[in-house]
Amino acid sequence: MSLRTPSIPSPIDALSADLVQPFRRRLAALCDDPSQHGRFLNMLSLMEHIGSRKIMRSQSAGPLGIEVLKHLSEEARHAYFFKRLAERVGGVANDYSERHTLVPTAAAMYVGRLDAGINRSLGTPRHGEVPYLYVSMIIEHRAIWAYRHYHEVLTEKETGLSLKSVMAEEELHLPQMIERLDALNEDTTARLPAFLQMENGLFRTLWRAVEDACGRPQFERAVA
Repeated sequence: MSLRTPSIPSPIDALSADLVQPFRRRLAALCDDPSQHGRFLNMLSLMEHIGSRKIMRSQSAGPLGIEVLKHLSEEARHAYFFKRLAERVGGVANDYSERHTLVPTAAAMYVGRLDAGINRSLGTPRHGEVPYLYVSMIIEHRAIWAYRHYHEVLTEKETGLSLKSVMAEEELHLPQMIERLDALNEDTTARLPAFLQMENGLFRTLWRAVEDACGRPQFERAVA
């Protein structure tokens, strides 16, 4: 599989076309700064951890099927994966405090606001699993976009780091979630455009915070 042509084309590609080059420039700059790069990797770990925690909290009251448990375990493993890379690159043991993590508050707000916005749009769904599936699916679209570009930058910079395993698991989640939503009689075609637009705005806010924290606003014109 070519990393430049993901097996599941994402609508995020069109929504974020103007962000690709500044996003990649920032990632390349981070690769040249081990301390900040380690903090960025720890931010990714935090976001994966928040995702796994949200799955546990939102689904613990219902019948925890094997696919949900698999997704939960993979999100927790991704948090561990990025945490290990953060400590390897940054050269220090870390936690999720601001000292060791790039914009942790903004990262948490991105996930929290997307979750709240989708739940608010859905109102009272027919099935408690529906909000979890939509939020997870929208985040997977962004993760595939971001990790694909990040992996390519890591390769170009000859860092010796690879995101192939994480990307493969993220891509597998999408068809599973779509299939489950179809089984719950959800009209994903009607709902997805608004949810993707919501995420796109929240992601731009998050990345503006990353740029501000790094002190060189390479994203400024793209998010204006």
